[in-house]
Amino acid sequence: MSTMTGGCLCGNIRYELLTEPRATFACHCRFCQRDTGTAHRSGLSYLDESVIFSGDSPKTYTYESDEHGRKLFKHFCPNCGTTVSLTTERFPGGRVMMIGTLDDPSLVKVDTHMFADEAFSWVTYPKDHVVYAKHRINADGTPAVPLTNSNGN
Repeated sequence: MSTMTGGCLCGNIRYELLTEPRATFACHCRFCQRDTGTAHRSGLSYLDESVIFSGDSPKTYTYESDEHGRKLFKHFCPNCGTTVSLTTERFPGGRVMMIGTLDDPSLVKVDTHMFADEAFSWVTYPKDHVVYAKHRINADGTPAVPLTNSNGN
């Protein structure tokens, strides 16, 4: 995959991704549902040093989770409101880029789903996708075990 580029709806914030993503995923947690206004967030995981921003500086909204008490930082365009990325207290130095802000989102394949236990009841997953009840990384840093089948049963 060559370097990918993207930006916000109005074009005032642009970015370049210098490496392959560490992971691609859809997150079905309530935070992502509320933040996006949809059933899930589609994201790419990167280290901060692999992302170069240009144009306007994003504004940041800080959200403190009722569930775990950690902070999530939503970075968005102050002009059009597009969420461009997220950073978290849990994973310092990491950054989630929003797949929908890529210039060519067709370059990305998403086959991992997290927080299936919070997904809307009408959401189903393809049989070849990996689905986790919660996060794909446990609180102690070990890899989580996926559900036995892709529909969470």
